[in-house]
Amino acid sequence: MAMEIESTGESRINRLLRQCPEGTPMTSPWLREQGVTPQLAAVYGKSGWLTSLGRGAWIRTGRQLDWKLAVYALQSQLNLQACPAGTTALELQGRAHYIPLGKNPPLFLGIPSGQRLPDWFTRQPFAASLSRFNSTGLFDPACSSLINLEQDGFAIRVSSPERAMLELCHMVPRKTDTEEVMLLMQGLTNLHPQRVQEALMNCRSVKAKRLFLVLAEIFSYQWFEHLDLGELDLGSGKRVLPVRGKMHARFQITVPEPWDEV
Repeated sequence: MAMEIESTGESRINRLLRQCPEGTPMTSPWLREQGVTPQLAAVYGKSGWLTSLGRGAWIRTGRQLDWKLAVYALQSQLNLQACPAGTTALELQGRAHYIPLGKNPPLFLGIPSGQRLPDWFTRQPFAASLSRFNSTGLFDPACSSLINLEQDGFAIRVSSPERAMLELCHMVPRKTDTEEVMLLMQGLTNLHPQRVQEALMNCRSVKAKRLFLVLAEIFSYQWFEHLDLGELDLGSGKRVLPVRGKMHARFQITVPEPWDEV
């Protein structure tokens, strides 16, 4: 009887492991949908098939947890709109080669109001550099200007280049610096005016929109000339940033000194 239980269990676990990309975390809600109770998951753990990532998630024993697969599990198994944003999103799309990212660059995630990351995610080593922000406070709707990005056998939702740059402009100077933002904008030569317009119209941050437009004007991008600035809510009055610089005449926001040298 013991052998029958072991054989049946092994067959089920093999089927389970084939249902998601190699190395993907298996969350408790997803396991329950596959007919695996917490008790059975614990049995698989004791048998050496699974290793606990913390309360609510397991991974196949011997596999390294990649942060992108962890985000995939958040999105596909827990229906969380935790999306790579800012520099992280641009790096995934090959648009961050203008700046040195270092050994532990920030992992930027945008998360709508009312959603929170599970403890098993925030306790992973990659979360030591985690920087999250409320995407509901920055965009309306919160999930606008996201794109599906194909990885190795799976896809995750990430910020489009237009949205990612607005996110970075919003983070100046608290979570990113003006030099990095300028260098990243330098790589956005081929944006689509309609997608830029949409991202700007859905963005709630006047500061982010004004900084974005200042940079677009500095680099004289062709797509900038096709934007309908009259349709944008750019607020009223000046925006003074805690950076050394001067007020931009057209968009009425503090411009850092290095931007004047471009």
